[in-house]
Amino acid sequence: MFTIGSILCLALFWVLRKKVHWLISGFFAVIGGTFFAMSFLGGWATDLVLWVVGFLLSLIPDAVSSGTAIAAICAFLLVVAGADVWRDKRLDEHGQWAAICLPVLLLAAGGAIGGVGGDVVYNVAGAGTNIFGPLLGW
Repeated sequence: MFTIGSILCLALFWVLRKKVHWLISGFFAVIGGTFFAMSFLGGWATDLVLWVVGFLLSLIPDAVSSGTAIAAICAFLLVVAGADVWRDKRLDEHGQWAAICLPVLLLAAGGAIGGVGGDVVYNVAGAGTNIFGPLLGW
């Protein structure tokens, strides 16, 4: 269900991103990103992100957990999306891709950001299921 929902929402995002108001395309980007994060592909992406960040952090001598580093990346992506909207009052390409990738990183993050972010991803995915479920017969 989440895989089909992510394909549907991300396809709608891709088609509508230049043609409609940025709030509509941003909505499909966020919902599609959360559906992707909740699907089995998102689980693979989360595991891949944890492995890559863990490998890169093992190359430096300081002990930093991968969950903490991913939480910092999540905060950076939030700033990127916020600065993108602040600059010209619309969500341009960098902010849209940050909105799509952020749910996967929030599920991989550790600490308080990971806990709260994971709850947000689960709740947004549930809301998206409640919105699109009756339309698609889920």
